[in-house]
Amino acid sequence: MVFQSFNLFPHLTVMENLTLAPIRTLKLSKKEAQERARHYLERVKIPEQADKYPVQLSGGQQQRVPSHALFV
Repeated sequence: MVFQSFNLFPHLTVMENLTLAPIRTLKLSKKEAQERARHYLERVKIPEQADKYPVQLSGGQQQRVPSHALFV
């Protein structure tokens, strides 16, 4: 599956984009949501991008973030 629109909030960092839904919908603590997000960022080999904004990522990196946000 290829995503053409990445649907990341441009004013939030990668970590904030990944943890927003789990915190609000699953009622996870911020710490637990961040731990899960870091785990999946490591799986897609971009853990160093956690504190960057979407505009600072390459197209491929932008594509990997939302596809793995589903698993956080």
